[in-house]
Amino acid sequence: MKYKYNIPAVFILGPTACGKTEISLELIDSFPFEIVSVDSAMVYKDMNIGTCKPSNEILKSKKHHLVDLITPKQNFDLGVFLKNLDHSIEEILSHDRVPLFVGGSMMYHHILLNGFHDFPSESNIKQRIQNDYDHNGITSLQKKLSSLDSELFNQIDISNYRRVIRALEIIEITGEKLSVLKEKQKTMFFNQKKCLTLSLNTNKETLIEHAANRLDKLIEKGFIDEFKEIICKYELEEEDQSMQSINYRQYFNHVRGKKSSQESYTDAMIATKLLIKSQQTWLKKINADTSIDSTNINLKKEISDTISNYQRRIMQ
Repeated sequence: MKYKYNIPAVFILGPTACGKTEISLELIDSFPFEIVSVDSAMVYKDMNIGTCKPSNEILKSKKHHLVDLITPKQNFDLGVFLKNLDHSIEEILSHDRVPLFVGGSMMYHHILLNGFHDFPSESNIKQRIQNDYDHNGITSLQKKLSSLDSELFNQIDISNYRRVIRALEIIEITGEKLSVLKEKQKTMFFNQKKCLTLSLNTNKETLIEHAANRLDKLIEKGFIDEFKEIICKYELEEEDQSMQSINYRQYFNHVRGKKSSQESYTDAMIATKLLIKSQQTWLKKINADTSIDSTNINLKKEISDTISNYQRRIMQ
């Protein structure tokens, strides 16, 4: 099988608030790593506090990739991620370093480790389907998808309008059922035999407690004021893709004076609980090489020992 990046790489995966960022910053002091962010919110410039982005000082002193790529007014998707990843991998290799992938966007981790189908796209077709959605709503598109590909209709989250639009776009371009196309060969990125995947996790109650404490700290650090500034700077609307990010979506109407702080806080915690559940489901699909309890008092040593063993086996 052919891999686009047939090189060693380390992946640190885990649900939100499990401590991925903190441990990764410690690891690059001891190992020849450069951090590659796998976080669909940290790509946005100026969205710092609400995304728990490392400080500018840390970003400068400890090399990070795929952070601050675009403005909050721009859209981010897999194509943008992979295009920028090409440049990052080239740069990391030129430094004789190894990529350390860290972040909570589990779908991107899964794609890097398991490949994906590189389906075609045509902007005019996508726009026409988007216009159908704008005028007739999701139900119209759901009926079309059910008629064209009933198997796929029963497989995907049909309440996610972006997925439904993308499915209809591919079906129209190719003239084939997407459920059939998915059975064909994937584009592969990393050879799992050359990679180390580390899963940080703990019980849901502890993660929720950590997430609540973190949200309190974000608000204390000035999240609301920063949010107001970026809304004005970029003329952001509630529908912008960046504003679907956790915390931003829930606090948007509070910043606009339409919802109380307590309501937004409650909404943010509800969304966080759902995110944790989703991320833990993805972790089961990815099936990491090593799973470690993120509350382990010897966490850094356990991870360091695991990486050192991996170094001796693969990297040297």
